[in-house]
This record gives sequence, structure tokens and C-alpha cells, in this order.
Amino acid sequence: METNNNMTELEQMREQMNIFKSRLDKQQIVNEQLVRNSMGTKMSWIKNFVWGEIIVVPIFLLIFAPFHAQMGLSWWLFAFLAVGLIADAIGDVIINRIPKSQLLSGDLVETSKRLAKMKKQRTQSFIIGIIFVLIWFAWFCAELIISSKAGSCASGQGSLSYVVLGGAAVGGIIGVIVACLIFRKMQKTNNQLIEQIDQITKED
Repeated sequence: METNNNMTELEQMREQMNIFKSRLDKQQIVNEQLVRNSMGTKMSWIKNFVWGEIIVVPIFLLIFAPFHAQMGLSWWLFAFLAVGLIADAIGDVIINRIPKSQLLSGDLVETSKRLAKMKKQRTQSFIIGIIFVLIWFAWFCAELIISSKAGSCASGQGSLSYVVLGGAAVGGIIGVIVACLIFRKMQKTNNQLIEQIDQITKED
């Protein structure tokens, strides 16, 4: 009789353990799905920013071309700027691209590795971008000063050249600050996603 009671208790304990395990598995699935949805939401602003960059670059070049011609600057400088901006935009598309299917149903460990690789590539791209801006600005300043001193501009244009130079310097500083803030926010987004994935994979 006592043996039967013990067997019954063991069966009840096994049943309770199975129910508990089932609940944990369901909770794990819910947590993983929440993380995947969060990844899609957080990565969406980066995707939108990159597509916005693709739209803005050609518009900026079209606006800048007449000004460039008016100031008597070489078209080699304009070509350098155009190639750099287009290359940067294409690079951002490649670096920040991650398939939606990978976020929603792909292996989380592989996704974490992809996000870490994205951070590294983004850092390299950012450094190259800063170097490009410094080279372009130095070239721009040199041409603007030479053009002004050579008298190739119309009367009174020399003073305008220095005003443009000052405006470009201020605009460049503001642009670099904004770029740093955007870069930092992108890296922070990746860090948050990697941390969420780590929490889920550790629970497994």
C-alpha cells in the first residue's frame, strides 16, 4: 500500500515537472519572439536613415554643382566629392544590411555575430569617412583661396570666398558632430540587440 502511494507521488511529481518544463519552454519562446520583434523595430530606423542618405546625396550634388561652378572650383574636386559621397552611401547600404528573415527566424548566435561584424565595419567606414572629409576640405580651402587670389572670380568675389570658407568650416564642424552622434546611436542600437540575444541564448 505504501509502495503504491510512493509511486503515485512520484508520478504526480513527474507530471508537475513536465507541466513546469512546458511552461518554461513556452515562456522561452515568447521571450525569443519579443527579442526578434524588438530587433526588427530597432534596426528599422537605421534602414530608414540609410535609404534617406541615398535620396539626399544626389539632391545635394545637384544643388552644390552650380555653386561649385560659380566659385570657380575645379571639377576634379567636385568629382572627388561625388565619388566619396556615393561610395559612402553604398557602403552604408552594404554594412547595415541584415535580412529581415535573419532577424525574425534566423539563428540568434549567427545574428549576434553579424551585428558585431556590422559594428566593426561601421567603425572602419566612419574613420575612412572622416579622413575623406578632411582631405576634401583641405582641397576645397586651397582651391577657394587660390581662386580668390588669382582674381578668377568677379569683383568683390574674393571677400565672398572667405565668407564661404568660414561658412564651410562651421558647417563642416556641425556635420562631423552630427555624424558622430548618428554613428554613436547606431553602435548603441547594435549593442542593445547583442545584449538581448546574449540574455536569451544564456537562458537556453
